[in-house]
Amino acid sequence: MKPAKTGRTVLFEPWSLGDVFIAAAALRELTIPAAIACHSAWHPLVRCALAATPDLELIAVDLPYTTRKRANPFDASGGTAGNPTSDIAEVLSIRGDFRDLSAARKLFPLARIRMNGWARFFGRKSSIVNFPYALGVLPVANRYRSWAKLVGVSFRQIEATYRRLQTQAPSNDRVAIHVGAQWRSKQYPDVSGLRNALRGQGWDVAILAAPGDLLPGNLLENEISRVADEALIEELRAAAHVITNDSGPMHVAAFLGCRTTALVRTSPIEEWAPPATQIVRSPATPRGYRPNPRYMSDEVLPGWPSAQEVLIRLLPPTAKNEC
Repeated sequence: MKPAKTGRTVLFEPWSLGDVFIAAAALRELTIPAAIACHSAWHPLVRCALAATPDLELIAVDLPYTTRKRANPFDASGGTAGNPTSDIAEVLSIRGDFRDLSAARKLFPLARIRMNGWARFFGRKSSIVNFPYALGVLPVANRYRSWAKLVGVSFRQIEATYRRLQTQAPSNDRVAIHVGAQWRSKQYPDVSGLRNALRGQGWDVAILAAPGDLLPGNLLENEISRVADEALIEELRAAAHVITNDSGPMHVAAFLGCRTTALVRTSPIEEWAPPATQIVRSPATPRGYRPNPRYMSDEVLPGWPSAQEVLIRLLPPTAKNEC
């Protein structure tokens, strides 16, 4: 990436944890210092995951419109508290979102804003715009590739890092299942069945959740470990395999170099899939950019892959003996 003549470059990603780690994947490959502007709730985890990155700078942008309450879409209050912005020369974003463009202009008034992803934004909002993407006539832009292009690094370089880190993952009998998802509609509903199927094959299964995560049905509080930040990273890195929803933990696990399997039902995964990640998707999963209409809900959707289907994809008949 060619830096601005003066001042800092900021990767602007004020939304979810997964979005932040997609941006972090590109930042990790940069040879010049750059900052990530994201919600302060993610800062401790990002700092732990990027501990080896020199001069890491995180800027707090706690924007109300990015929360579950979906407040005033152009409210930029709560941004950049305690972070000087006068020397920021360039702000980058891949969301193609007018709300983000407006917020970035307010928070970084002296910076040049560079944003791509407009087809993504309008495809998500309009079934008409999404139609050729859903049919496969037009290619869906993967977010990792979008960040790579915007900051000027090779996506192959990002992918190579993910695969290299996976070679360092442990070879043991431990599988970690993370049940977290921002919306219950994205949460695999039969975690207990999947756990039992794995244990039936001799695997040591740990079920993880963040402190505030809702639990899927038939799963009790004493059957899980609630972990965050450094403790979460330690749990993920200790497992030979990590199973997640299409959610923030998917991106975190893949970023850390875990052998990650994502269970998908609600959102088109082509846009979101991390490098070197196995996807087990429902046939009912949408294509293109538009998610299921009930995406932003806590409704449990039907049509998920069965626990046995996940087990077969995760562990083919000879795979366990090779681990």
